[in-house]
Amino acid sequence: MTFVESIKTCLLQKYISVQGRASRSEYWWFALFSYVVNFVCSFLPLISIVVSLALIIPSITVAVRRCHDLGKTGWLILAPAAGIILGALIMCTAIYTQSESMLSAGSIILILGALGGVALSIYFIFPGTQGANKYGEGPYVFTEQKATVQG
Repeated sequence: MTFVESIKTCLLQKYISVQGRASRSEYWWFALFSYVVNFVCSFLPLISIVVSLALIIPSITVAVRRCHDLGKTGWLILAPAAGIILGALIMCTAIYTQSESMLSAGSIILILGALGGVALSIYFIFPGTQGANKYGEGPYVFTEQKATVQG
C-alpha cells in the first residue's frame, strides 16, 4: 500500500471502521502522515487542535485493525493508554495532596504506560498472520517470491 492509498483508506474508507485488518504499510504510512500533519499544524494553535482531534479516531481505528492483522484483539491498545492516564491522574492527585510517595507511584505507572506504548509500536513492526484469521482475510497476497498488499 502506498502513502496516498493509506491516507485514503484511513481517512475516507475506514475512518471509523475497526473491522478487518490493516497491513504494516497502511498503519505506518498513516502514522507518518499524522505525525507530519500534527507537526506542521503545531505552529497554528487553533488549527492544531482541530486537526489533532480529527486524526484521533482514524489513528485508533487503524491501530485496532493492525492488532487484528497480528491476530490480537484491538483492546490491546488500551493498556498503554490506561497506564498513562492512570499515572497522570495519580500524579495530579499527588500534587494536590502534596504526597511525594504518591507522586513517585504515579510517575512509575505513567512511565510503564509509555513503555507499553513503545512496546506496542515495536510489535506493530512484525508481519501479520498469513491468510485469514478470526478478524478476516489478510491484506496480503502471497506469491512464491514476495508478499504484496491487496488494493
